[in-house]
Amino acid sequence: MRLIKEDILNIDNWLKDNGIKYMDIRYELIDHLVSEYEQLENYPDLVSFLKERLSWCKKVEKQKQKAVNFGTTKALFKHFFKLFTNVKWIVSLLLFTVILIYVESMVTSRVFSKTLLFIYVAIICYQFYLMIFSGFGSKLKKESISVVYLINIFLLSQLPLHFIGMFPTDWKNQQMFYVPYLSFGILLSLNAILFYHARREELLRSLKLLKH
Repeated sequence: MRLIKEDILNIDNWLKDNGIKYMDIRYELIDHLVSEYEQLENYPDLVSFLKERLSWCKKVEKQKQKAVNFGTTKALFKHFFKLFTNVKWIVSLLLFTVILIYVESMVTSRVFSKTLLFIYVAIICYQFYLMIFSGFGSKLKKESISVVYLINIFLLSQLPLHFIGMFPTDWKNQQMFYVPYLSFGILLSLNAILFYHARREELLRSLKLLKH
């Protein structure tokens, strides 16, 4: 027996009525519940079937919420290393490196370090723009548990900037320190933005499947 669109929407509404508000979790539960129901030999009433699965759904919800934070962080770094196999990313990185080398030859070491710091701060400002003014839109913010953890991903990429004040002043004035350190922070922040947009598209597609 194949469930129709109306049945799937009813399952979605039933999950929300029973306190499972996050779209990420509902999408996985719906996929499992639909598959399980369609494989039954004797089809019970759909509502009765769902009531029997309520405790299981609640258990999955708790497990999912615990797993999302670790999973999202792991996916961020996987995305980071995967970028270095992307030809466009490598070419862009090489071009950026050439520009930095040119700038370094034209200015003093102090000005160059300030330039790198400015680039890093500018990227972080764009992250705050995404979190506050753009983001996922009010609908997705309310329904997606991933939004919370993706905001944490931005904060994670900003840690090198927060930690820079902990290092000795002599270190911060040495190119051997601040160039790789700030460059890593810049790359990590750019990766977080790219990861954000990629994950956002996945969430929007999931939401579209649930609503249409």
